[in-house]
Amino acid sequence: MIDEVVLRRLLGDGSVMRGQLEHLVTVTEWPYVQVRVIPSDGPWHTGLAGPFVLARLDDGTELAYLDNQLRGQILNDRSDIASLGARWESITGEALPRRPSIDLIKEVAKTWT
Repeated sequence: MIDEVVLRRLLGDGSVMRGQLEHLVTVTEWPYVQVRVIPSDGPWHTGLAGPFVLARLDDGTELAYLDNQLRGQILNDRSDIASLGARWESITGEALPRRPSIDLIKEVAKTWT
């Protein structure tokens, strides 16, 4: 999940941004990769509270990883995992489907020269 604002925020220069977005489009063609964009005209969403990763290991163990400017943290508490799972569902509900997300990334890439 990527917030549309990230696609439009200049880091480096226009050619760097265009290259990054073109690479992102390439990555969407890889197996098991899905990139979806949350439109900037949507409401506040729980993803704005900070990044997280949910993972399920081969043995069925579920973990979460939270990251901030000071450190990362691994969580294994079931209630924390459930809470983050609900947040994930909320975030995906705000995101564009896969193909419109890719189209938006391509459109924004063209604006960076």
